[in-house]
Amino acid sequence: MEDQTAEINELFALPNTSLERDVLGELQSILRIHSLSPQEMFFKWEAYSLKMGPDTQMNYKTAREFKKDLQDALERESRGKAHMQSAQKRSTNGTPRNANTGDVFGVYVHLAYRKWTSY
Repeated sequence: MEDQTAEINELFALPNTSLERDVLGELQSILRIHSLSPQEMFFKWEAYSLKMGPDTQMNYKTAREFKKDLQDALERESRGKAHMQSAQKRSTNGTPRNANTGDVFGVYVHLAYRKWTSY
């Protein structure tokens, strides 16, 4: 855990400083929730920083917003996968049915016709 803390400080803190305890706690929470390595989280932070603007600094407020953004992205991805799975389920066809008689192969209609015509 100590090496993880050192790596987070190395990646996210300004040179020769360390992150505040609450910011460090939020970042460690992100690592646990999303099963990320500190390096992967840093790449996601860089993408988030580009999206938010060049003046984005790591503090408690931005760490919480970053965490929320990651959670929202995960939910969007999950909904997209669920939508794709339901679309695949709908494309399968079941057993064909004859709308007039409910008989798949026309056996009942054929037998009824033969019986009726034999009188």
